Amino acid sequence: MRKTVLVPVEQTFCDAHIARDGSEVDATDTLDLGRYTWDLCLEHSVIFSRYLCDAMGVPASAMGGPAHEPTSEAAPVSGAVLEPEAEDETESESVGDAEPVRSVMISGEIPGYGWDDAREAVRNLGYGVVGRADETTVLIICGDGAERNATKLRDARERDLPCFDATKPGAFKAAVCAGQFSGGDLLPEPVKKDAPAVISERERNRLVRVWARANGYRVPDKGRIPMSVRYAYDLTHRDVTEGKAVAA
Repeated sequence: MRKTVLVPVEQTFCDAHIARDGSEVDATDTLDLGRYTWDLCLEHSVIFSRYLCDAMGVPASAMGGPAHEPTSEAAPVSGAVLEPEAEDETESESVGDAEPVRSVMISGEIPGYGWDDAREAVRNLGYGVVGRADETTVLIICGDGAERNATKLRDARERDLPCFDATKPGAFKAAVCAGQFSGGDLLPEPVKKDAPAVISERERNRLVRVWARANGYRVPDKGRIPMSVRYAYDLTHRDVTEGKAVAA
C-alpha cells in the first residue's frame, strides 16, 4: 500500500529582497561577515560580490595565490552614496631599491570583458589595480557607468591623472594587444544629484542609525557606521531600476 507523507520543507528567502520591498525570492547563496550571515538570491549575490571586489579587490585565494592575512583593524570607509572609498585592490610592493609597480584605477564596466577579466588583463600588462589613487597611480580607465563613481573621478582630477576611454569600440582590446595603455581622453563628469536630495553627512548618518535600529542592526551611537549597514540602507531607499543601474 502506498502512503503519502507530508514532510515540512524549510524555504530560505533572500534577505536583500525582504529588506527592499518585502518580496520573497528564493536564496541561493549566503554571505558571512563576522558574526552575521545573510541569505542572498543570485541577483544580489552578484551585486554584493561586485561591490566587495570593487572595495577590497579579488581575494588572492580565488586566483590561486596565498590568501591575505586578516588585519586587526578595518580601514575607514567614506565617500558618496554607493561609491565606497576602497583600499588598494592589489598592493604595490617594492623590493629593495626596485621601482614600485605602476597602478591604475578602473571605473565602470569594460565593454566585452567580465569584471575580473578586465582587471586581470591590466595586471598581465604589469600594472597594479587600485580602488583609490595613490603615489603609484598613473592612469584611470573609464568604462560604461564610470560617471557613477564620483570618488574615483575626484581622485583622478585631484591627481591630474590621464584618462583612457574604454567605451570606444575596440579601444581596450587594442591597448591590451599592444601591451600599453595611453591616456589622453576626456574624464567624464560625475553624475550630479538633485539639490533637494543632497543632505549633510551628519544628517545622513542619523537617518541610517534610526533605520538600522528599527531593522534589527546594531550600530554605535558615535563613530563610523559599518559599511554593510550603509549598503543595506541604500539598498532599501532607492527603486529597483536605480538599484540595478548603480550595481552595474
